[in-house]
Amino acid sequence: MPPRVHLKEESLSPRLAHVLRELEYVIVSEGFLQLNTAELAQRVRCSKRTLYSLAPTRKQLLLLLIGRVLDRTERYLSRIAAAAPNPRAGLTHYMNAIVRASRPASARFLRDLTSFAPGMRLLQQHQRRTFARLEQLIRDGIKAGVFNDINPKLVAELIAMAAARLVDPSFQRKLGLDLAESYEELSLLLDHGLLPNEESDVRASMSAADTLDSRH
Repeated sequence: MPPRVHLKEESLSPRLAHVLRELEYVIVSEGFLQLNTAELAQRVRCSKRTLYSLAPTRKQLLLLLIGRVLDRTERYLSRIAAAAPNPRAGLTHYMNAIVRASRPASARFLRDLTSFAPGMRLLQQHQRRTFARLEQLIRDGIKAGVFNDINPKLVAELIAMAAARLVDPSFQRKLGLDLAESYEELSLLLDHGLLPNEESDVRASMSAADTLDSRH
């Protein structure tokens, strides 16, 4: 994998910081494999020279952008996990945060990411850290007696395996769901498996009522 370029935010001019934000939006919403350096520059109204001031090659520029998107998501998820008042709320808030963070990702971006080996490695590293935090939240909930006593590493590993499958756009098409919707379903599955039966039944009733309300 080519070396990943790291840029300190405080070292960026307002112009370069704006260019990076625009580039991140472009690749997440449109994908990136079909865009050469000139087209990327055109999308954000800057020169190719400006892009090469950020990274020496197109591949390193793409890694920089993918890494920034994933790093920002990770910081957000870390804040959510740290701010939770208790393990039960922590799990709910964390899974909801994963759903929110995944909403901007277009099918084209995910398809390109799975085809771009260096970017896919960054995603896998990000997912390992994400689900290590999930494992700890489950472990804390079991210790506090609010979750069923299910092996937390097994649960986290199964969720991680499912998450790796869910980023595949062809699998999403089979499901008839986008990534955020898939994570919502995964969150419900996680709740029903971890919550004591009576609490799970209440949650299922509330979810059904919410669905009915949304149809009216």
